[in-house]
Amino acid sequence: MGRKDEKPGSKILPLTVDSQGNVAFDAIVKQNENASKIVYSQHKDLVPKLVLEEEKHEEEFEKEIEETTERTKAALEKIVNVRLSAAQPKNVPIQSSESKFIKYKPSQQSAAFNSGAKERIIRMVEMPVDPLEPPKFKHKRVPKASGSPPVPVMHSPPRPVTVKDQQDWKIPPCISNWKNPKGYTIPLDKRLAADGRGLQEVQINDNFAKLSEALYVAEQKAREAVAMRSKIQKELMLKEKERKEQELRALAQKARSERTGIAPAPVPADKNMLDDDIRVEPHE
Repeated sequence: MGRKDEKPGSKILPLTVDSQGNVAFDAIVKQNENASKIVYSQHKDLVPKLVLEEEKHEEEFEKEIEETTERTKAALEKIVNVRLSAAQPKNVPIQSSESKFIKYKPSQQSAAFNSGAKERIIRMVEMPVDPLEPPKFKHKRVPKASGSPPVPVMHSPPRPVTVKDQQDWKIPPCISNWKNPKGYTIPLDKRLAADGRGLQEVQINDNFAKLSEALYVAEQKAREAVAMRSKIQKELMLKEKERKEQELRALAQKARSERTGIAPAPVPADKNMLDDDIRVEPHE
């Protein structure tokens, strides 16, 4: 169709792929004089080598983490499955159902014994084990034997113990205010001595004195105020009482004057005179 006949050596490259299955498009630049050279034609060739090593290290670290996680998961599942299988009642150990037949001749051979039979056959079966039965034996751990003899301890020559050394080595017993498992009766002075209260110096804050003084002053002022209020209240009550008595005297004098037809006299200011008038008033 108008094409020129090409030479036998074709310039068409075959399709190639890399190790990951991707099409290698850079094969065209690795022909002719570049076939014996290293050609950098990909983006990863421009990335610094340190970054690549870090990524590779991170991948190895993640792979190691995944492997460790899988191993841990498998170990935990194994432990949990063992515990669950031991706790489930369906996993009861299978009892052996094999039975043995024993044939023997009894010593008593008579028609009245064993229905007159000369031989007997016994079927022997292993007794089943109760899975909920507590253990019959208590296993005690034997202390581990020493592998090598103990190291000899070198002591100085014995010396006589003085009284001071005995007092220095006298350690008082530990006395607790909370626990007394053996039920000892401990005197109170020993308890207080063990508590260490005698070693502490009691210091009273100055604010306590200030507080007590302030409370005393406030109490005195409150008492004075209460006394003053009661005094004023009494005076007001007396004045009210005198006013009412004067009104009553005025009314009594007015009534007396109306009966006698005499003009009412002025009310005296003296209290004793008013009292005398009230006393001498005739009662009808």
